[in-house]
Amino acid sequence: MKTILFICTGNICRSPMAEGLFRHATRGSNEYRVYSAGVGACEGQPPSLNAVRALRELGIDISHQRSRMLTAELVDEADFILGMTHSHVDTVNLLFPHASEKTFLLREFDETLDEFEKDISDPIGGSFETYAYTRDQIEQGILSMLNFLQQTSAPEHTDVQQQRTEKVTFAIGADLAGFELKEYVKDLLQAKSISFHDLGTNSAESTDYPDYARLVSEAVADGTAELGLLICSTGVGMSMAANKISGIRAALVFDENMASLCRRHNNANVLCLGASVVPPDRARSIVLTFLQSKFEGGRHERRVNKMEPHSTPTNLKLKHIDPEIADAIF
Repeated sequence: MKTILFICTGNICRSPMAEGLFRHATRGSNEYRVYSAGVGACEGQPPSLNAVRALRELGIDISHQRSRMLTAELVDEADFILGMTHSHVDTVNLLFPHASEKTFLLREFDETLDEFEKDISDPIGGSFETYAYTRDQIEQGILSMLNFLQQTSAPEHTDVQQQRTEKVTFAIGADLAGFELKEYVKDLLQAKSISFHDLGTNSAESTDYPDYARLVSEAVADGTAELGLLICSTGVGMSMAANKISGIRAALVFDENMASLCRRHNNANVLCLGASVVPPDRARSIVLTFLQSKFEGGRHERRVNKMEPHSTPTNLKLKHIDPEIADAIF
């Protein structure tokens, strides 16, 4: 599933219309999820009345949408970022240079337009006809963009190695004891259109949990997957093995509160479950909570950074040890 992010200035006219038009154009499809934001937005504002009216003419209701400020979290989550004007694209490139390769002008996919025609001007304060004209420009841009995405998308059937190089939300793995729960969670992920790679086990044969902990953890560490899920009998072995991999923060979780806190406070990137202690229904809630929770940063970021391996300073002095002995040690 690809995440599409439309941006404008205040997120009350152009990008809300783009979000509504895109959602309508891809209705019935599980290929995309869509958001909108503004580079200068105030949080929680409804779309302008004329924007709502312009979309309502097409049978699309955007009155429930609310404005949001463009954030690093939204930028990182998006697979494609679409600006209404060159200035929007330039702003994203300035604030988030790492996202430049996935940031585009919405109408740049329309090859019939000259470069100076590709900006979609702000209709704010204009007549309803101005909004309707802007709506039509956005709709045409979305149709051109969708055509581009369809032409450049990967074939439906690819070999396993190619699939494992594509970024997914979850890399999942289990030993024999966790196999049944893994299959249950896979059904949940498929039903929610959450992308994943199943790295095993895929049979009833006896297996060694560290093998799957390494496969999943390395997929997360190298960026093939955003998050990992590991299941064994208690979850203890998987969590111990996963945390041996650099960059992994694996959390053994028993309930939804732990799932939320380990993401929000500890920035956990691998979820470990015990099939013998967590029933399927609770596992479902835990996985969804883990996915929906986001790292809060702030004071928590300082603490998480302290978990990273550090070399011992050569000038360290230990309390209660004779200075001459400490100097000899270090």
